[in-house]
Amino acid sequence: MTLELPAVWLINYALLLTRCLGLAVFLPVPGVQTALPVTKVALGVALAAALTPLAVAGPGAEALASPTAPWEMLRWMASEAALGFGMGCAMRVALEAFGLAAQALGFQAGFSYVNMVDPTSQVDASILNVAFALLANLLFFAFDLHLFLIRAMARSAEIWPLGSYAPPAGAAEAMVRLGGVMFDAGVRLSLPVIAALLLIDLTLGLLNQVNPRMQLLTLAFPIKIVAGLVVLIPTLGSATRVFGYLAEQAGEVVTGLLAK
Repeated sequence: MTLELPAVWLINYALLLTRCLGLAVFLPVPGVQTALPVTKVALGVALAAALTPLAVAGPGAEALASPTAPWEMLRWMASEAALGFGMGCAMRVALEAFGLAAQALGFQAGFSYVNMVDPTSQVDASILNVAFALLANLLFFAFDLHLFLIRAMARSAEIWPLGSYAPPAGAAEAMVRLGGVMFDAGVRLSLPVIAALLLIDLTLGLLNQVNPRMQLLTLAFPIKIVAGLVVLIPTLGSATRVFGYLAEQAGEVVTGLLAK
């Protein structure tokens, strides 16, 4: 007994799989970025299988019989990959605000002198970068953004027939604006600590004018680390609110990508 699958069904499933794999590449979930390619493929296959009943069929037998079908297939797959990439990148940009804030704080406060392996990227990073990355990942699940992405993908399968996706006119501008929001949120998170460290630098500079024999290099390092921690702890209380704002902006971009 042999199992035969219609070519039209296979082509439509391949297009849906391309859309899901585009999302899996940039999915901001801990461990996905450093996972083996087969893991990402398995995630895309599982998501495509779950969305198959909702997907609106795209190319039919007439389109596949056309002499230009191979070139049309490339165009269809490119459009599907663009949708998945756009949705994943929007959420990835939202999480990068915490990495930007950690990078600015780690350099100013002296935390960049101590490096460790970041579990989300498997590269050397300062301890503050690792802590902020883990915090952002926890907030990602706390705000149910993983469920939001699955619902958005399911909605895209219902709205856009396979192979017919076309980015809205303002999609590129919305993504650029989201990048600006990321930088703004990163600066807002790090600004209180940077301001406190600036005051410490000014104070130490005045003390150096009063007593030039003071060992400022020896004093400044522990003082700035302790002061950075003291100011950072209450600042983290606003991390949830900042992340909520980022998630809202990223959600609007994802919703805009699905608009016709």
